[in-house]
Amino acid sequence: MVVRSLVLLLLFAVSDVSTSTLAIGETVRFATVDFAPYALKAGGDERRGLIVEVNAAIAARTDVGIIDSVLPVARVVKNLQHDISDCAVLLLSPWSKEEFIPVAEVFDRFDSVVITRKGLPITRIKDLHGRNLALPRGSYVGFPIATDPEIRRFSTNGYAQSARLLKAGRVDAIAGTALSIYYHLSVMKMGRTDIGGILSFASKPVWLHCAKRQLSEKLVVRMRQATNSLRKEGAFRRMLDRYVPVGFR
Repeated sequence: MVVRSLVLLLLFAVSDVSTSTLAIGETVRFATVDFAPYALKAGGDERRGLIVEVNAAIAARTDVGIIDSVLPVARVVKNLQHDISDCAVLLLSPWSKEEFIPVAEVFDRFDSVVITRKGLPITRIKDLHGRNLALPRGSYVGFPIATDPEIRRFSTNGYAQSARLLKAGRVDAIAGTALSIYYHLSVMKMGRTDIGGILSFASKPVWLHCAKRQLSEKLVVRMRQATNSLRKEGAFRRMLDRYVPVGFR
């Protein structure tokens, strides 16, 4: 259930792909969840994406080398728990604070939203009663959108399939992390004028987390200082803005 919760909130199985930057001295092993647009293929083994950029910026500001492995969400969590990866950018939750070291805030909030088809407004979850909702399989466990018996749910394999169903008119609404939904709708050539309402139903901050007992306390402090300075300078916000499709700004 913990892994499922991370999937929905966050906020993302393919082969492992690693990118590295050479540096003299310390190297930090990051793990990045394999969801678009947090990690995107850029040709060959190269990766780009919002969280890939965030990790690289933190490593550069901390003055350490980086190995960034793009993995399914369950592997990200498992690697942090078993001394295979050192750090990851994840949604902050009571579980993550207990399981890992919450180092520093990256984004103050990441929203989960319901987006309806064009012509269908929404102001509350109950507006979905009697409607068809596409929801990634296993996501939002415990949330009304996954438990309300008055909502007709279609389980999908992910955001890409949900977006295709909405465009084809086969569902009335889709739900998930806002940035991921916007990205996949833009891939389908859909903008704000092609949809109906947007309802935010959950929001959590996104933090840099590091595994316990793997990095020195001094290195964790340096990473905290680096992350805080980048956030205060607006570097992370500028990165995020580049990944919000024009049609949803």
